[in-house]
Amino acid sequence: MKTAKKYFSLLLFLPLFAASCNDTASTTPNPTNSVGATGVNETKILQLVNDLRRQGCNCGATAMPPVATVTWNNLLANAAFDHSKDMEQKSYFSHTSQDGRNPGQRITAKGYQWSTYGENIAKGYANEEAVVQGWQRSEGHCRNIMNGNFTEMGVGKSGDYWTQVFGKR
Repeated sequence: MKTAKKYFSLLLFLPLFAASCNDTASTTPNPTNSVGATGVNETKILQLVNDLRRQGCNCGATAMPPVATVTWNNLLANAAFDHSKDMEQKSYFSHTSQDGRNPGQRITAKGYQWSTYGENIAKGYANEEAVVQGWQRSEGHCRNIMNGNFTEMGVGKSGDYWTQVFGKR
């Protein structure tokens, strides 16, 4: 019996510059609780992440206190989906796109004017519960999820590639 390999990686960038944006891309996720255009059940993954943030958790040996919840952002979700799709189509696994762009450049290209952002990627997880549990078991990914500086999130999945992008304007 073959077992699927599971991979994950994280990237966290602290503020590089301040920006503001008054767009309306922060939305309520798809209320039907079904898979959306970004390949994920947006309601479910937002709930799983916010449950962790509300409760606090251990990231490795570090106890992380509860932090404010994040809201869904379609710009971040679209950037996340495009990165997952690119990794799947070109068979690579990295925070740096093969065209040389980093997550900040990808989310800026979608119109998200950030002051800070972070990215988690994963491969080989079957559903939202499994990937969030995988990220929680990894200290660095867990720290991204529990980072109180982030106020918004988007997630995209293509094939078995997942990208989670956090941001703050």
